Amino acid sequence: KAVALHNITAVDPGKYDYIVALCASCASHLKEDYPQLLRQEMENDPGLKRKVEAFAEKIIPFSALVHDVLGPPEREAGTQIQEKAGMGNKEQKKVTLHSPCHLCRGVTVKDAPHNLIREAGHEFLQAEEEETCCGFGGTYSAKFANVSAEILKRKLDDFEKTGAEMIVTECPGCVMQLRGGMEKRGRDIEVKHIAELLSDQK
Repeated sequence: KAVALHNITAVDPGKYDYIVALCASCASHLKEDYPQLLRQEMENDPGLKRKVEAFAEKIIPFSALVHDVLGPPEREAGTQIQEKAGMGNKEQKKVTLHSPCHLCRGVTVKDAPHNLIREAGHEFLQAEEEETCCGFGGTYSAKFANVSAEILKRKLDDFEKTGAEMIVTECPGCVMQLRGGMEKRGRDIEVKHIAELLSDQK
């Protein structure tokens, strides 16, 4: 509760149109859990209630902000608009997606990452278990390392079946888990946050 109150005070929702999160778990927690955590405080303070609700309303995951708010870059005078948006494609790659649990189920963002991958000029290859947990789950991977490793193995096998050269996701924890797994396998398959993918198009 103390951290939630601190963040809501530090990031005054009245000053911003959107509050973007680069981690799907963070977006879900800020948007869905803060109002629940502070429910009792909100009942006793109408001003706080308005502020918490405004804060939660403005939380948006990175891919949703780029896709739904900023909009895809349109081609004009060659790739002028794409270049301005930082999405002028250098090299087309075969890309698959790991949808973090809190992205597809928490804040229910599903299509935006797919479309952004394609709009960046890459070939999108959908994995059968795109929405299955990667086994990271914060401290879960440390406390239940054997279970986490089995979940990760299933995910990596599924990704390899797609023939993708790159796995993209929207959670730093998932990036660590998947990247570490591929490196341990000795496979030359890149793992990147979707922000890195779009940034690489410059």
